[in-house]
Amino acid sequence: MGLVTKKSIPWKIKQMGWTVLSILLFLPLPIHIHPLVMMSQAKKAKVRSWMLTAWLLLAVEIGLFVSFVIFFGALSQAMLLTLGGSVLSYIVGNGLLLNQARPYLQRMELAEVRELYWIPSIGSQKRIEIAAPTIDTPQFFVERLLHWRKEINNPKINKDIDNILRLFQLLEKKDKREAEKFLVRHSTIVNVLMQYDELENAKLNNSITIESKRKLEDVIRQAAIAVEQEVTNQFKMGMLDVSAETDVYIQTLKSRNLLKE
Repeated sequence: MGLVTKKSIPWKIKQMGWTVLSILLFLPLPIHIHPLVMMSQAKKAKVRSWMLTAWLLLAVEIGLFVSFVIFFGALSQAMLLTLGGSVLSYIVGNGLLLNQARPYLQRMELAEVRELYWIPSIGSQKRIEIAAPTIDTPQFFVERLLHWRKEINNPKINKDIDNILRLFQLLEKKDKREAEKFLVRHSTIVNVLMQYDELENAKLNNSITIESKRKLEDVIRQAAIAVEQEVTNQFKMGMLDVSAETDVYIQTLKSRNLLKE
């Protein structure tokens, strides 16, 4: 099973660069940067609960800085409490950043496939997905395909999933209504991937499970071919409409003596 995402190590390092920097900067300059990092991640991943937490942490950091300025130069109990609060803020803030690293990377991977929309929190989004009886929105369909691509350790299936995602993205951009019909026709793909993952995790190396996995792999392969043909047909229909329109346009120009026969 995949840990977080099957993206490359350089991609992960690039996405988590500011988190690492926040951990390295133990001393506030003049405040710790973890609230700003969390705010940036919340904006990119579009998670409201992260944004709210970031603003609260920023308020705490500003309060600690003001306290430090006021009590600077005096080794008083207030200064000791300020320094202790600064250390606690560093630990809590960066702990929260590390805790949200996994869902943040997953949201960034999803952002490469389709535009994100704001969600209340990661937990609420998962509850909605679990409660959803069908794959009724493009967002859920894409998220579940990405999830199973991460979980399944079969390069052929992963390649087919990537192809289906790419083709679905093309279809959605071309015709949103057809994309909705696509979900009805091909929602079984997600169920097949789930069944394959269950067999893969069972680690039962016998003729029955091997044959079952082979059949499911073949279903995914055929589904990818069918999806490609469906999208191709949509583009063909679009080209026919464009061709008919251009023929009428050219004929109109000729009838007005704007073009020679």
